[in-house]
Amino acid sequence: MTLLGKTKVGTAALATVLLLSACGTSTSTTSGTPAASTAATTTKAPDKITQAMSWFAQPEMGGHYAAQLAKIYEKAGIDITLQQGGPQVSNVQLVAGGKVQFAMANADEVVLARKEGIPVKVIYANLQTNPQNLIFHKDSGIKKIEDLNGRKVYTAVGFPFWQYISYKYKLDKVQIQNYTGSLAGFTADKDSITQGFATNEPYVLKKQGVNVDWFLNADLGYNPYGNVVIATDDFIKKNPDLIKRYIKATSEGWDYYYAHGDEVNNALNGVNKDYDVDHLKDAQAVAKDFIFGGDAKAHGVGYMSDERWKTLVSQMKEAGMIKEDIPVKDLYTNEFLPLK
Repeated sequence: MTLLGKTKVGTAALATVLLLSACGTSTSTTSGTPAASTAATTTKAPDKITQAMSWFAQPEMGGHYAAQLAKIYEKAGIDITLQQGGPQVSNVQLVAGGKVQFAMANADEVVLARKEGIPVKVIYANLQTNPQNLIFHKDSGIKKIEDLNGRKVYTAVGFPFWQYISYKYKLDKVQIQNYTGSLAGFTADKDSITQGFATNEPYVLKKQGVNVDWFLNADLGYNPYGNVVIATDDFIKKNPDLIKRYIKATSEGWDYYYAHGDEVNNALNGVNKDYDVDHLKDAQAVAKDFIFGGDAKAHGVGYMSDERWKTLVSQMKEAGMIKEDIPVKDLYTNEFLPLK
């Protein structure tokens, strides 16, 4: 089993990092003096899969890394490679093209994929609450979301969250600035706003002495499931037992992460050096309710509801991102989740 990833060097370069040594499956034989009396007994070979993560290794995907680190996937008969994501990486295309078996995405990306006829479906939702946010300086005078009008907003215009929020709150007078991942422009301009994640940028900015507040997009009414795991319809149909084992192991991984935070955070830091251990601890604490809250309290991590998906489809249709309704049965399934 290998745990592979790409870590950032500066702001752009990616490097492959090996965190764990290879773990092979064992083959046992019974010994005897005559060769003819030797009987070989082999264990079933593990299922080899590759999963593309949504971004560089961080706590919002910690349950997967924990399940690998603690050999929970291995015990489930799965040899998994966790492949880090990054800018300009389309996980939907990686899955649809057969480059990987599983990948993380946002729920709204899956809606857009289905609109284009790409047959991918969600089998697991890591985040009940999406950590996407809009960050502003505390002394900027911003009190409500409409106060963004007339100001510079660093955002990726094509992101569905911005399309919906700018539509809903009539943010037609903002000065859009291309979001590159750098916080330099935002830090220098006290009246500007930047997109980010509740688990990341607020911590980074605080360390820089920048006093900020933010609107969580979920609190603004736009809350697609985050870090959902997708696979193709065909792969799901052909591999139900593998998917059940994978999901059960992943859920156990989340429990392991929050029981052994220091161990897993040190491993995450080994994969992604841009996240120091203190940052990982802070992000893990922030992410806990995003993972275990909401419907996960009653149904377990990974659960999704028809209501949430129907709301998302309706919002995306209202904002002009899709023209027709998409059946929720085409978007997700809970059939492989462990019974709560």
